[in-house]
Amino acid sequence: MSAAKILGCNQTTVARRVAALEESLGEKLFDKTAGGYRLTEVGSAMMQNAERVEAEAEGFARMVAQRSRKLLGMIRVTTNDVLADCLLTPWLREFTQRFPVVQVETVITDRQLDLSRGEADIALRAATMSAGPTGDGVVVRRLATGKWGVYASKAYAAENGVPRNPDELASHPIIAGTGDLARFDPAFMKHVRAKGAVIRQASSSILNISGAIKGGLGCGPLPCVLGELDPELELCFLFDEADYALLLMTREEMRNLPHVRAFNDFIASRTNALKHMIEGRTQTR
Repeated sequence: MSAAKILGCNQTTVARRVAALEESLGEKLFDKTAGGYRLTEVGSAMMQNAERVEAEAEGFARMVAQRSRKLLGMIRVTTNDVLADCLLTPWLREFTQRFPVVQVETVITDRQLDLSRGEADIALRAATMSAGPTGDGVVVRRLATGKWGVYASKAYAAENGVPRNPDELASHPIIAGTGDLARFDPAFMKHVRAKGAVIRQASSSILNISGAIKGGLGCGPLPCVLGELDPELELCFLFDEADYALLLMTREEMRNLPHVRAFNDFIASRTNALKHMIEGRTQTR
């Protein structure tokens, strides 16, 4: 049933195709059991070869698509939802006005697409400060050192005050990260647990944490690139243990194409204009 769903046909068609393949090869690929079909020893060996063929075919398709993007002035950019919402999307309107012949396709995902294999042309990423080389065929440009801070809504601050250092966290309800996100704010959680602060809500989404903080549920950690750009939020204090590098990464063989170079220079200039916010150095709010 699963194979039929993936292939978009019925089980009878799948069985007929498998039988035809076995007949042409002169080998039995599947044994039918009470629980369904199971690969034979020959089938398992062929499966490994088939997966390699599939990977090569996908790589070839990516190469063709990338060549098409070069010729048409297309750029495929990947980033996560926070950087897309805070930086990339707001800037694209001006970029497309200045360079109307360039088409930008954005892939928003937390998964790190492989630029060297052509899954994307450019990546805007937040990486740990200790992150090493990202692989052959990729050029990395460091744009800023990002900071994290503890934030509260201005309405919450006016009514309850805010913590100005880790020692005061216990006096306020906390919005915290959970799941994969918990890996990105261990410094904050260390302070929360040490002070015995009460966690009111936990979320695996930075944007959801931001929404909870704006809703007045409590105080919580946010990257300054998100917190400083939101007029409804107030910075309580910064913590340095969670610094990250904001990187602009480009597939090396595309770096000197005019439309790619124009896009990279544009992103770098706009990032530089907001660098004081990204790095938590805002003087007035």
